[in-house]
Formats: sequence, structure tokens, C-alpha cells
Amino acid sequence: MDNASIKLPEDFSHISDWFWDIISYAKEDRNTLKEALSAMDKADILRFQEQFVDAAIELQDEPFTDYMEESEDGVEDISHWIVSKGKAFYADIINHPENTPHSVTGNTDPILYGVADEVFVDKFGEPTGIY
Repeated sequence: MDNASIKLPEDFSHISDWFWDIISYAKEDRNTLKEALSAMDKADILRFQEQFVDAAIELQDEPFTDYMEESEDGVEDISHWIVSKGKAFYADIINHPENTPHSVTGNTDPILYGVADEVFVDKFGEPTGIY
């Protein structure tokens, strides 16, 4: 399914299909994402990191946290895991918060969070500063 055909509520419009296309391309593989981001300029890596963080933050409050384990690290891991799964999965969670996983402990390998920061440090010698 094409990311443009997956609709999110209007207040999620700041998370672009450009971002979701990169997530789709990576297919939950950190190395694939790293290669894609390494080919980008500074502004696009920052844009990607900002949109990843924004998408995850949307999930770090009620009603989503009602279904998650209570630790702050657990909530962050779950939100990052959901974003890493792509726009269709993300949209399902947004539209059906009860589908939010309680925990992703033991299943964190597909989490793509942090890759943009790694690439940014490798290319520019400093972190993105967007967390």
C-alpha cells in the first residue's frame, strides 16, 4: 500500500509521506536506514529525526499509554517500535489505541530510533540535538 493512500487525522499532517516512505524503504532494518540517511544532506537528516520524534511523542500520552507498561523507557520503546513499523501500522494504532502493545521487551531490534543521530554524528561530528 502506498503511504499517500493511508490517511491519518488532520492534526498529524506535520508527519510527511516523505518520512513514511523512508521508514517503508528501511523495512525495520537499521543498516538499510543508515545507508539511506547517509546519502542525505544535513537538513534532511534533521528533518527525518524531527519527524520521527514527533510521530513517537504523539503516542506517549493517553489514550495510548493506558495500554502500555508504565515505565518511561517502556513507553518510549513502544512508541519508537510503532513508528518503525510504518505508516499503516501507525495509523491503525492512532485509530485503535486499544491495539497498542503493552510491551516490546525482547523485540527491540526493529526499532529505528537513534539511527539518524548516529548518521549525523558520523557525518557532521555532532548529535542532532533532537530527542
